[in-house]
Amino acid sequence: MNNNRNQVPISPLPHGRGWAFFLLFLCFGIGARAGNIVTIGTASSTPDTDVTVSVALTNTDVVSSLQVSIPLDEQLAFVDGSAELSSRCTSHSVTAGVKDGALNIMVYSMSFAAISGNEGEIVSFRLRLGDQPTDIPLTASKVILTDTEGSSIEGATAVNGSVSIRCAKAQYGAMTIDFGSVPIRSTYTRTLAVSNVGNEPLTLTGLQFANYQTRFSSTTSFPLTIAAGGSGSINITYAPDTRGMVSETVKVVCNSISKLNNITLKAQPFAVNELHIQPTTGVADETVTVGMTMNNMDGISGFQFEFTLPSQFEYVANSFQLSARRVDHTVVSSVTDGVLRIICYSPTDKPFTGEDGELATMQLKLTGRNGTTLKASKCLLTATIDNQVTNVCSADYGATITIRSPHISAANTLAMGATPITEDAVKTLTVRNSGNAPLTISRVLFDNEEFSIRETLPITINGSSSQTLTVVYPSIEEGDYNTTMQIYSNDPEQRLWNVGVTGNRFAPNYLSISANDVLTGKDVSVDVSMDNYDAINGLQFDLEYSSEYYEPTDELTTTARAAGFSVSQRSVSTSVVRYFFYSLNDALINRGEGRILSFKLRAKADAPTGAYSLKITNIKLGTADMQNKYAGSDLNGTFNVVEQLQGDVNLDGAVDSGDVMAIYTAMAGNADAGLQLRADVNDDGQIDSGDVMAIYSIMADN
Repeated sequence: MNNNRNQVPISPLPHGRGWAFFLLFLCFGIGARAGNIVTIGTASSTPDTDVTVSVALTNTDVVSSLQVSIPLDEQLAFVDGSAELSSRCTSHSVTAGVKDGALNIMVYSMSFAAISGNEGEIVSFRLRLGDQPTDIPLTASKVILTDTEGSSIEGATAVNGSVSIRCAKAQYGAMTIDFGSVPIRSTYTRTLAVSNVGNEPLTLTGLQFANYQTRFSSTTSFPLTIAAGGSGSINITYAPDTRGMVSETVKVVCNSISKLNNITLKAQPFAVNELHIQPTTGVADETVTVGMTMNNMDGISGFQFEFTLPSQFEYVANSFQLSARRVDHTVVSSVTDGVLRIICYSPTDKPFTGEDGELATMQLKLTGRNGTTLKASKCLLTATIDNQVTNVCSADYGATITIRSPHISAANTLAMGATPITEDAVKTLTVRNSGNAPLTISRVLFDNEEFSIRETLPITINGSSSQTLTVVYPSIEEGDYNTTMQIYSNDPEQRLWNVGVTGNRFAPNYLSISANDVLTGKDVSVDVSMDNYDAINGLQFDLEYSSEYYEPTDELTTTARAAGFSVSQRSVSTSVVRYFFYSLNDALINRGEGRILSFKLRAKADAPTGAYSLKITNIKLGTADMQNKYAGSDLNGTFNVVEQLQGDVNLDGAVDSGDVMAIYTAMAGNADAGLQLRADVNDDGQIDSGDVMAIYSIMADN
């Protein structure tokens, strides 16, 4: 809306003092600051009516003139000449007009007379309302007040008003409802969404259909009231009984301000004539009978269709047979390049009897696995409509022909890993049957005759199940090995399944390390044990230790297992010492297990309590033929440094007769290594009566 058409020209002011006043009125001067408020009023009404809006002034200063500018929405138009002064302005004039979309109001006095009073309406004006429901703010974009000297009064504020256009307005979710192609003899319902985008209640009183013979109706109860901002719905029901294109108009009778209340209804009803292939299940390599049914509203006198046969299906020649619904119908079938074509007709144009039921059958030989969908293409169902032979097929449906068969699957490789030659290499292979018929494993062969499976053949695995085969290799020959495992089954497409089998056999030769807990400042005793399959004639390893508190000693002791062997050591780095275990007369450590060496680490400082690590690396176990037969990895060991109360042998936190009894236990040789260590109270390397006397001495001092 162009509000400029309502613009009222502002009358020119006289020359002289009035002109000076006008200039002062348009400019901000330096004046007094006080509480002066211009208030724009509020109003509401229905569309296309006038409302009166007031402009009020609450002032603490003496005011002689007022100017305010109010932008107008396109739904508002100023009524020319409607501005009127109130009784507070007996010596004033008013000018009002629209420019650039804003209403400008000027109240002034040529004699600079003061506006009487300090509160109340100054001027009012009328606005013409538009035709859309809305709430429109009236915002004072510019407010100017002057005093009786013609100076601007600073600090004037404004309170905005508003205008409300009150009405209901309907908005529809769609202006067209298309029921689409629908079969006759059924009922269909669609929902029309209705929203009230107005600000007053919307009342729907009913529907007016242009032609009730088109079978449209509504189940909605009227009147239907929708609150402002709310929504509702109307049901449209369609019950076609004849075929053909349908177009209808329905009018929604309501109090909406909008006149767009006509909804177009469309539909394309048709008779249902359908061909259905029936699902069938069979076993691979067998023949199944596939049925076809037809439900029809028209009198079907003939049909034609074709099947592109999947590789799993083979049509049995001349097996297509019509059902008892035939009258005098003749059928012809042929197969060319994998496409089965069927043509059926009545020489006298007689329709098949009935409206539902079996139409024909045919036979297929199943030659593959799992099956697939069988669906007719280029389907024609012919009927005579208005003396014209017409294809009236509304739909044709395929079906799944399921072939039940086993389906073998397993890993193509079987890694048996590294196994000591002291035991059989054993690994399981999972064989799955993802088919829907039992899988029978009849034979399992290996390229290497030493391999076998533990299970007894034949093995049957049900559909969607699995079973493990246990592969066994008993050879004691060291080194890598491989073979091919051949699994024979009744899977029609995978009679043979090959599995590559790999692994390694090794002699089990291992070292182990152990150390007991020690007291702060005491030496650490370390034992090295060996579990060996081969006879060993040489040993070498590096020991990593905490060099801050300990250092190697020459106390190296071999056991009876290592008779004839010597031990030496040399430093490799600050915290690594290398031990050599050798025989000058070709002695051997025969197959067996047990401790072979003990050595000590001397305490060179008081180690804080806690755990300390020992690590053996660079391990070599030599045999007479100069092979390194160590089968393990680096070794890690730990020992704890503990702090002991002098004389607290039994670690109960006190030195008393209980500790004496603990010493006697150690003297009898019935104590563990920790107790043996603590029992040497006088630290002379012996556990005897001297330690008992030391306990009594400590008890006397306490």
